[in-house]
Amino acid sequence: MKNWSSLRPAVGLLLFLELLLWMAVLAGWFTATSLVPSLTLHRLDSVPILGMTALLTVLMIGHLRWRHKVIQTLADAEQIASVMPGYRIFIPTWKFVMLRVAMAFLIIAWLDPKMGSRLQEVESEGVDMMVALDVSNSMMTEDVGIARLDLAKRTVKRLASSTSGDRIGLVVFAGEAYVQCPLTTDLDALDLFLESVHPNMIPIQGTAVGRAIETCWQGFDKGSEASRVVVVLTDGENHEDDVVAAARAVNQDGGSTHFLGIATLEGAPIPAFDSRGRPSGFRTDQSGQPVVSSLDEVTLIEAARAGGGTYTRASSGFVELSPILQFKDGLEEARISSVSYVDYEHVLLPWLIAAALLLLIEMLIPKRPKNRPTAAYAVLCMILVVENPLFAQSDSRTQMVEGTQAFRDSQWEEAAILFGEAAKDESTSATALYNQGCALLAAGDTDAASSAFDRTLNQTKNADLRASAHYNKSLSALLQGNAEKAIEHAKSSLRINPNNPEARHNLALAKRLKQQQDQNQDGEQN
Repeated sequence: MKNWSSLRPAVGLLLFLELLLWMAVLAGWFTATSLVPSLTLHRLDSVPILGMTALLTVLMIGHLRWRHKVIQTLADAEQIASVMPGYRIFIPTWKFVMLRVAMAFLIIAWLDPKMGSRLQEVESEGVDMMVALDVSNSMMTEDVGIARLDLAKRTVKRLASSTSGDRIGLVVFAGEAYVQCPLTTDLDALDLFLESVHPNMIPIQGTAVGRAIETCWQGFDKGSEASRVVVVLTDGENHEDDVVAAARAVNQDGGSTHFLGIATLEGAPIPAFDSRGRPSGFRTDQSGQPVVSSLDEVTLIEAARAGGGTYTRASSGFVELSPILQFKDGLEEARISSVSYVDYEHVLLPWLIAAALLLLIEMLIPKRPKNRPTAAYAVLCMILVVENPLFAQSDSRTQMVEGTQAFRDSQWEEAAILFGEAAKDESTSATALYNQGCALLAAGDTDAASSAFDRTLNQTKNADLRASAHYNKSLSALLQGNAEKAIEHAKSSLRINPNNPEARHNLALAKRLKQQQDQNQDGEQN
């Protein structure tokens, strides 16, 4: 008597292909990001949706089991060929695999992979601020409504969001002090560093506030003209060094030191945790009594006066930042330049095409096999034999990516050469020429940079690109001392984009230069 075939091979195939799909996705992502560091996803926060598609495989396995049981009730294994001619267990399995992979490709396309293709120098005005965050064990005490460290991290995020245009860095300290995040205008990067802060990240416990202030001062850019501000968030129990002397040294060198007391005067016992991070009572002294941590406000006020700054004590769940912000508003600001991607190349089209091909194959696979080769077999052979150029990146795009990476590494000459090679391709010519001009301008070759921007203007009608090219032409003319050209191109940039503050700044500088040149010329004639 003929027996029913087992479902285990089909279920095993589904699980194996699901695992293979995820291995391919993860390996492909890590490989691509290592080769193209600027690669990212436009909808990065929605990546968990891709993971949820694994539930489709679980549902399909349940459907196969149900289907198999229903068919078993219709006829015996020997009679199934006459009741359902051509019945095969693996046919619905393969059709589902095509749909499953196509769904994954569609979601990847919706997540919108993109890579930076054009860099531009962005300028802002602000001060330099280094924040020292106490991560000692006492910062886990919950006498301010929540854990002191949690309140301190929230306060740093509020401070960063309230200081538009400033560069901000982060130092963490306990018994030692380390730079966790160097000075940056990228608040998203600062948030990532803040998320990873915890008391166990520094093996030497204690509260070396003075050492933290010294580390902050060493983290400033010595060549910057911006005012320097040190902000310390601590519970004030300094057991290691002289915080007042460290704050006074910063003030004598031209900076200021501000303190935020993250604790109460009454204090509270310091909680203890087991190896898994679970609460296990309170820390005790040699006599077995709980160790109480309270705010050393006297020392912090004295240190703030010595450091020429301000002092604020935290209330329940909140820290008032207005004293620091008001102090900062009166400081001298400097123009801060940073290079960032302002244009991205979206690479979702290959994923859409791959999904469409898989859906086509799934539709052409018959529900029951026939004796002659199917159209789906012919389509599959065609896809495997014919090379698809859509998945191969052109040399010009590769050169664009390599050029932007060289630009980020401050290899201006190499970047200019790579962008020049990419400019030979009509599809990337205008953007490549603009990038080449930026690289030449950064290298100090203003004549060649100006020529590259001229060629950009001749080859593109894109408004944003033309506005940027005119802006950089005005910058090149300023560096050459040609005030009239600088005024002309700054005005051209503003005609296209009236809201460009950098172009207005260049126009003002050019007019001031023109006025000085006219005055010098009149003086020579007299």
